[in-house]
Amino acid sequence: MKNIFALTFIIFMIFGLFMMKCTHDDVEMPIVGFPPIERGDDIVSFNDGYFFDKTHSSVRWQSAYLGTAALLTGRFNEFEIDLEFDEANPANIVVTGKVTLSTVNTGEPGRDQGCLLGTFGVEVSDEAVFISKSVVFDESDPTGYIVTGDLTFHGVTDEVIMTLTYLGTDFLILREVPTNVAGFEAQFEINALTVFGIESGNIADRVVINMNGQFKQPQN
Repeated sequence: MKNIFALTFIIFMIFGLFMMKCTHDDVEMPIVGFPPIERGDDIVSFNDGYFFDKTHSSVRWQSAYLGTAALLTGRFNEFEIDLEFDEANPANIVVTGKVTLSTVNTGEPGRDQGCLLGTFGVEVSDEAVFISKSVVFDESDPTGYIVTGDLTFHGVTDEVIMTLTYLGTDFLILREVPTNVAGFEAQFEINALTVFGIESGNIADRVVINMNGQFKQPQN
């Protein structure tokens, strides 16, 4: 009997010590967030002598062919990109772009001059135009901006959201002329079938548009 009491006492002692070690006030953990984003103060503006370098720029698109996983990709041979960029003040940023739809190029001339011209709705308008309305910082990307604008395509105007990335500037000697070169990337998506009224069995509803823009500023 004494052994049973002794064993019971030892068990209670061990349980009590365990509870003493495991019972404590909750410790408030520090909140770990993203470090503050630091941006520069670069300005890329036509007013400062910058011009659009179409030769080293592009407007590309992709969509699932026949709605499957295989991608139909292409670009436009004729396009324009205008940009007024203020790195530190997104409210001052203005982006416009225009493509000539009949210059679609997928690397297959028969396809480009055949079904794709009908797919892109050239009979309605041979231009697709994007005009920005507002720009804010992308708080998750120190080089990114969120651009809200209107896209007019196939006789329909709809609001789209574009991500704009500033690739920075570099100082180069081009043909013995000192030149500042600034680069940008942008991307947005559209619902070509359900929103813009494209009638096609060749492409999926979702079409992704990518733009790569380069701007130059010769130094006198």
